[in-house]
Amino acid sequence: MVENVQTHIFRDAPMPTKPRLLATSLLTSAAALAALAAPQIAAAQTVAPQDEPVAVEELVVTGSRIRLQDFVAPNPVSTLTGEAIERSGVTNVTDLMENFPALVGSTDTQALSNAADRGSVGLNLLNLRNLGTKRTLVLVDGRRHVAGQPGSAAVDTNTIPVALIDRVEVLTGGASAIYGADGVSGVVNFITKRNFDGFDVRTQYGWSDLGGGEESFISALGGRNFMDGRANLTVGLEYSNRDALDPRDRDFAGPGQRETLVNNPADYPGENPGVDRAAWGDTDLVFARDGRYIDTALGGGVYTRAGFDPNTLSGVSFVGDGRPWQDGLYTGGFSMLGGSGTPLDLFQTELIPGLERWTGYVGGMFEITPDHRVFADFKYNNAKTDFRSQPTFDYGIFVPIDNPYMPASIRADALAPGGTAAAGAWLPAPGVLVARDNFDLGEVRREIERETFRGVIGFEGDLSSAVAYNVSYTYGQTKESNSELNNRNNLRWFAAIDAVRDPSSGEIVCRSTLDPSAVPAGDLFGTTVDPDVWNSLYVGGGQAGGCVPINIFGEGGISPEAQAWINDVATSEAKIEQEVLSAYITGDSSLAFSLPAGPIGFVLGTEYRKEKSRETPDEDVLLGAELGYNITWLGQGVAENGQFEVHELFGELAVPIVRDLPFVDSLDLNLAYRFSDYSTIGTTDTWNIGAQWRVSEDLMVRGSRARAVRAPNISELFLPQTQTFRTIDDPCESDNVRAGSEFRVANCTADLGFDPTQVEFINTTSSSVEGVVGGNRDLKAETGDTQTLGLVFTPRFAPGLSMSLDYYRITLSDAVNLFTANTIIESCYDLEQPNDFCGLFTRDPGTQFVDSFQEYSVNVSSYETAGFDFSMQYLLNPADFGVMRDVGTFQFNLTANRLTKLEFVEIDGAEASSELGYAGAPKWQANFDVAWAWNDLLVNYGFNWFDETKRFTDERRAANPNYVPDGYWTWSPRETHDIQVQYTFQDRHQAYAGVNNFTNQLPDRGSTGTASTGAAAFIEGASPVGPMGRYFYVGLKSSF
Repeated sequence: MVENVQTHIFRDAPMPTKPRLLATSLLTSAAALAALAAPQIAAAQTVAPQDEPVAVEELVVTGSRIRLQDFVAPNPVSTLTGEAIERSGVTNVTDLMENFPALVGSTDTQALSNAADRGSVGLNLLNLRNLGTKRTLVLVDGRRHVAGQPGSAAVDTNTIPVALIDRVEVLTGGASAIYGADGVSGVVNFITKRNFDGFDVRTQYGWSDLGGGEESFISALGGRNFMDGRANLTVGLEYSNRDALDPRDRDFAGPGQRETLVNNPADYPGENPGVDRAAWGDTDLVFARDGRYIDTALGGGVYTRAGFDPNTLSGVSFVGDGRPWQDGLYTGGFSMLGGSGTPLDLFQTELIPGLERWTGYVGGMFEITPDHRVFADFKYNNAKTDFRSQPTFDYGIFVPIDNPYMPASIRADALAPGGTAAAGAWLPAPGVLVARDNFDLGEVRREIERETFRGVIGFEGDLSSAVAYNVSYTYGQTKESNSELNNRNNLRWFAAIDAVRDPSSGEIVCRSTLDPSAVPAGDLFGTTVDPDVWNSLYVGGGQAGGCVPINIFGEGGISPEAQAWINDVATSEAKIEQEVLSAYITGDSSLAFSLPAGPIGFVLGTEYRKEKSRETPDEDVLLGAELGYNITWLGQGVAENGQFEVHELFGELAVPIVRDLPFVDSLDLNLAYRFSDYSTIGTTDTWNIGAQWRVSEDLMVRGSRARAVRAPNISELFLPQTQTFRTIDDPCESDNVRAGSEFRVANCTADLGFDPTQVEFINTTSSSVEGVVGGNRDLKAETGDTQTLGLVFTPRFAPGLSMSLDYYRITLSDAVNLFTANTIIESCYDLEQPNDFCGLFTRDPGTQFVDSFQEYSVNVSSYETAGFDFSMQYLLNPADFGVMRDVGTFQFNLTANRLTKLEFVEIDGAEASSELGYAGAPKWQANFDVAWAWNDLLVNYGFNWFDETKRFTDERRAANPNYVPDGYWTWSPRETHDIQVQYTFQDRHQAYAGVNNFTNQLPDRGSTGTASTGAAAFIEGASPVGPMGRYFYVGLKSSF
């Protein structure tokens, strides 16, 4: 009966070898581990007769290119099979892998809607050991893959078709000596199916119990072996479509429903909010709803008092429709509860963005002779995502007093003594100021389309019975089109606001229609209208005649015709290219000599790589940078264009030291070295040394040390210098100078020429200082050092049991970090001088005020992480014990991690900041899974757990134990349960159904809200789980 299960469900599973069992700790998930159990079930039931020869496999694993019988890599390698992915219910491999402890910090397509970098939405980026996506090297079949994000090396795993994956191997620790730069934290290697013979089709549909986020998926993979196996052709096609999940689909996230932690209004006492709005000391946080801005409104917040209204929080007097402005309860910053301001809930984008993608694949091989083969793989992927972007807003639009849309109550107050339209007011002419969030100008959306092409062609074969070769050329290209829909043209916007009555017809028209030379003022606190730009682009471009007037006093006063005239589509284009030419030989010394313990395995190779990235903003954005004016809402930008080349030599040795001694079944030493010559940073050296000591058949000890590097990416090196403005908090001001390090007072005194503790010094021009931001071509490589030490236990007294425990430690120095102007200036004075930061800003020689700065990346940061990985797998067949012969076979799997350190030092010499125990870096993580196979039935259960994590720092808690309500200092532990049931019928069809998170764990209270002190600073994602809730899916797979 069990044989039926093996044949129908696990027939494609590879037979395991003992080296793989020792080298592999299994990835977990409910379905994943059932699939991983498959080959072990087969192995347990199928035993070769003693008189028949058993083929011995030469295994190549991630972490080495050496082909050697019984070779075991010294680094821990975790493996996820393709069958595991299918049986997990996911249609994108990252959705499964991010639950693996080493990858818990990864970002998938469900987690980026609220990311600050909106250009990343729709990407799946792996992050090993929380050291960042740019330090995780992603390979396909041991070869590099073109990046998915302009200017970076981060690979979008969305582009890898799920149906084509044979397995995924995850290597912890430095792998630069084996694969080149970027693998500082490790390598994730996607290994695809080779010589596929048959036809598989799979379709799946999934939906949330709470609504939203429906997903459909279909894939087909067909392959055929020809000419007695000498040739193969494989073709695949995959399509996936996921609907967006809107905040309105969740009662904990929709408008008016979200609870957020805000400063307690009771900490802001006083009768006069204009005077008593500042809270002294530490405020407490409370949960609340209906958070709003204090100074803008949907229909406009109108300033009619020349000195601003002293009886309101922000000086606003009226709502745009003429009603008096109502303040809510002040909660700090620019936020209040209730009142007339714009609700903060309205600024949410989708909780999960929509995503549509399809991938086509063709590959194959041809055996030229029995010893030489040619192979090729080609892939095309298209992915589209779209999401709401932030609406446009203005803080102080000047509207002349003769505007015909202005309500009478507003006009009267502005004309009254002390009003903004009365004699002596400071405005450019009689009028009012309007602060507005322009939701009625048309929904601003972002649409991103990415196209990825990758082609590999190469030759491989055997030069002798002991030496093989591999030569390949890889070309990859990613094109990105990033479009902002309803992007506001500022000239047309302000022209449409400046409305008057046509004296001849009495109709309301734009002032520029009657007099094109009449330049509107614009936003006095934002983008004013430059007369030269107005005359050259608006008047000179003949735009005045088409102007459609709008009413910004109140909501809904912007007609569809006006929206169409004011808005446009702004599209930026990007192109990434990668070329890799690689050649190496691999084998052993058996034809020439062997050591007493066996032949030496070796690899010797060379590689050439070229990376190019170009990003071109929309033409109006480019023109804005040229003119120094924000023509559209997107502002100004310049093209980013960079490239680099690298030539490399690399080699490996696997040296057997001893064999078959007491307590030493085997002892092996592994060495690797790579020399790299970059066109940008010069030369680098990386190395790896590892050892495996097999004490007995039951126990093996393994360890390694490695030096890895990460070369600066194209953005870090070549981002053009562009103008920017910053508010400077001068550390040398008299109020700040004592708040720094022991060096600050002396350094400030030396630089200013006087002691700011004795002479009052206040930087009165710090609110808008001009500077530049861009890349740094003087960057050098980051350096990472890795140590691992582990045990693998496979006891003969418990067949089917395998356990491993590994310690890892990764330190990263000279890490690239982009510093803001304030951090640069503070670092200059808080560190011993001289230091590199002091040359990145200047002071006016007369006033000593900061008058310029440069923001770019420098190699001054460092990271350190350490922890323990534990893995246990146990295959149980009760029939082996003579009991319960008809109950099938069970596979138990446990994977756990204890993170002991995760520290970041922003600047060399500064105090380390611990990120251990915060969101994304729990101290404890574990996955437990059980798979039961019986006849044609397969049932998988999985439990994914991680420890509670901190919302706030320990220092905050020590300073104010009442800062947050009881029970909310931490995020709850993650506790999700998944289950899948699969049934095989007619030998070739598998129907399955499953539910993920079947206990319906939801995000913690407040985790989808806004930050406590910022008006619209979103908390990225949700903790401890995403907003999807209980998720059902059904599917069918057929194999022919």
